[in-house]
Amino acid sequence: MKKFIIPMLVGATLATTAMAEDSLRAEIAALKAQMAELKEAQSKINIDALKSQLSEVKAHSAGDNIKWSVDFRTAYDMLDYKIDGANDVSNELWTNKLTLGMAAQPIDNLVFKGALGMYKAYGQNAAPSNNGFQNMDWFSSQTPSGDSNIRLKEAYFLYFGNMGDMAYTASFGRRPSTDGFMTNLRADNPYPSSPVGHNINMEFDGASFKFDFDKLTGISGMYFKICLGRGNSNANAKYPTFTGFPVLNSVSPSTTYTPYAQSNYDSANMDLAGLLVQFYDDGQYKVMGNYFQGYSMMGANFAYTNGTSPAAGYNVNLTDVGDLSGGSLSVQVNGIGDEISDFLDDTIFFASYAFSKTDPEAGSAHNVIVDNVGTIGSMKEMLGSTKSETGSSYYVGVNMPGFMDSDRFGIEYNHGSKYWRSFTYGEDTLAGSKLATRGDAYEIYYNFPIVSKFLTGQIRYTRMDYDYTGSDMFFGSTGTPMDVKVTPGAVETAQNIRLSLRYRY
Repeated sequence: MKKFIIPMLVGATLATTAMAEDSLRAEIAALKAQMAELKEAQSKINIDALKSQLSEVKAHSAGDNIKWSVDFRTAYDMLDYKIDGANDVSNELWTNKLTLGMAAQPIDNLVFKGALGMYKAYGQNAAPSNNGFQNMDWFSSQTPSGDSNIRLKEAYFLYFGNMGDMAYTASFGRRPSTDGFMTNLRADNPYPSSPVGHNINMEFDGASFKFDFDKLTGISGMYFKICLGRGNSNANAKYPTFTGFPVLNSVSPSTTYTPYAQSNYDSANMDLAGLLVQFYDDGQYKVMGNYFQGYSMMGANFAYTNGTSPAAGYNVNLTDVGDLSGGSLSVQVNGIGDEISDFLDDTIFFASYAFSKTDPEAGSAHNVIVDNVGTIGSMKEMLGSTKSETGSSYYVGVNMPGFMDSDRFGIEYNHGSKYWRSFTYGEDTLAGSKLATRGDAYEIYYNFPIVSKFLTGQIRYTRMDYDYTGSDMFFGSTGTPMDVKVTPGAVETAQNIRLSLRYRY
């Protein structure tokens, strides 16, 4: 029986094995057929087109969104002013400053950038309600107010192109014109804005056209930028409007208002045209210069009752007092020497010279004088002078590594002459623009990280010792330089201590 069963088991096993092999061969053949079909289908797919479609999807997704950034600072400022050499006026102020950055790039050669700003003092703003200069558009988002309004700080587009070997950029809009070259260090901003901060630091609307000459000349980093701006317009507002209908008012009883037509009062468009040149930049040494011409600078009319004393309720309407030209030449060294020491390799030094020159408007009454018998006379003057006056300023500073990674110490000094005049109304110093000082200004600061680069702190002390009045005023009589030692009510010294925390992401 065993002899019969064993051959049967062997036969069954062989049969089963044969069947398994046949089944396996069939499955392998089917898999080969499927792979052949997949290869044939794959060969029909345009891989390059698929990659291009994927890139378009990614670009479309990125371009359809505005990239937002947050820059929030809370600060405690202590202010002190010495008047007439003896009297002290001081205050302590808490502020919140918020900047919401915007950026979008729908295609490679077109970019939009913008910034919304809110700068508020804790509590109530004590500025007089009749202070017409408190929220001027030149510095509206750069000075603290008593409200939490969001104001437009920047909004512009950049178009990139090439003319042969020369790359160019064209831009229109609300300019990125505060915390510029050199002044970005004290502000703890890694990248400077467009202008040279020594003589231009304010908000305005306009255009710029940049042309890169480094490839054409072989000079590292060379470019030229034409800048155009308008800070004031003499157009009549649209509302209320009575076209062709005389409107009675205290200034002119028969004035006719037409929407956005040129106004009939002496307040012309205040325009600025300038040339910004980067002569050289190899990453360590950077040389920049600018020259500008300002047209129809604004000044205030003063009425006098006896030729010397201001009348009650004097007129402070801004009018055209003349033109102003200016320029600067600045050098910044990122790393002193060549591997002398780690400290010097990480130290930044800069020096800058700037000038300004007035050109008073001829043939127009700017200061109205009423004598004791009612006789009216006129004076044509700019910064208190009927002649062209030249002012100058020099500015030096050093920014050094501190005790930890990423902390920095800074020391700065600047001096301005009697007729020095800058456009630095947007400078972030509550006691007034230090770079506008007609006299000596000193500053020391310490910037340090708390939570990496996202939360930082600053301790800063600023002192301005004035030789002459009018450092922060306009271009007419209010900007007259008078000796602070002999002028009653003149501020001789201004000080500002700031402690701040800043969140950036």
